[in-house]
Amino acid sequence: IRMNLINYFNCGDDDTRADFYGINTYRWCGDKTDFKTSGYEDITKNMTDYTIPSLLTEYGCNLVRPRTFTEVKSLYGADMVSTFSGGIMYEYTEEDNEYGIVKVSVGDSKVEKNSDYDNFKKVLAAAKPQGVKMDSYKASGKDSTCPQSDSAWHVKSDVLPPTPSEARCECMMNSLGCTFKNSNLTTSEGKLIGEIIGNICGQTSCDGISVDTAKGVYGDFSACDSYQRAAWAVNKNYENQRGAVCSAGDVGTKIVDNPKQSDASKCLSEKDDNGVTGKPSGSGGSSSDKDDEENESDDDSTSGASAIAVQLSAVVAAAAMAFAF
Repeated sequence: IRMNLINYFNCGDDDTRADFYGINTYRWCGDKTDFKTSGYEDITKNMTDYTIPSLLTEYGCNLVRPRTFTEVKSLYGADMVSTFSGGIMYEYTEEDNEYGIVKVSVGDSKVEKNSDYDNFKKVLAAAKPQGVKMDSYKASGKDSTCPQSDSAWHVKSDVLPPTPSEARCECMMNSLGCTFKNSNLTTSEGKLIGEIIGNICGQTSCDGISVDTAKGVYGDFSACDSYQRAAWAVNKNYENQRGAVCSAGDVGTKIVDNPKQSDASKCLSEKDDNGVTGKPSGSGGSSSDKDDEENESDDDSTSGASAIAVQLSAVVAAAAMAFAF
């Protein structure tokens, strides 16, 4: 899946490619590791012909103490500077995972530096990256070929998910005849939302909120948040029962006698969050009124599926945080 991720975010036209690609890697551990043995050489080779900027969005192994950050020399030197646009060391403030280079306390303005702080400061001071002036820059690289959907890559690469639309989702919520009683669910109620959607959509069509990345099919309201999608499913169940039962298990519901919006399909004309009007981009699912039916990474073993969701539309500024390394 690693190369599929890399190629996915750099394929298609200018409007569909990501703006930049980030890699989290913790392979370079201690002074006995180098550009080759750390795997940094392979990472760099994979990105050599990339047409969009790439950077290390997290780096800085802490398995070997003290942390000497010797990878900085390669990152800002001849090994990588022509391929990567620098990186972000993880991390500044100390937390339970012990990656921080300073300690801070709530209510106290004092900053306590540890030895990692001085080590990092030293290697940064020694780095001498050579930039390129704009008038001397010549574009290089080539667009990637979009990966084909297969048993390991469940994404139709030429169809993007719809751009989120707060207006569209609010309009849909105003069309519901059965919805949640409270706009703010308790923690226990919030945990039930996934189960609610699963139970209802196992019995009736949920095309309006469903997603099939392999086929490139996205429901008209699939970009709404989990609360809104769950409310849509509850109302769908209510409509299928011809108004007999407005229920969501242990979560309180209410009947809305006169919804502000009479027809949810009219909500599709609402602008998305980028100000674009019209049917959700990438939407291939049925409209909402039809009566039938991906970050946390500290190592390079994470599948990286969460990165797929970052490229939300042809016009959104997408930062592909790829946890594939």
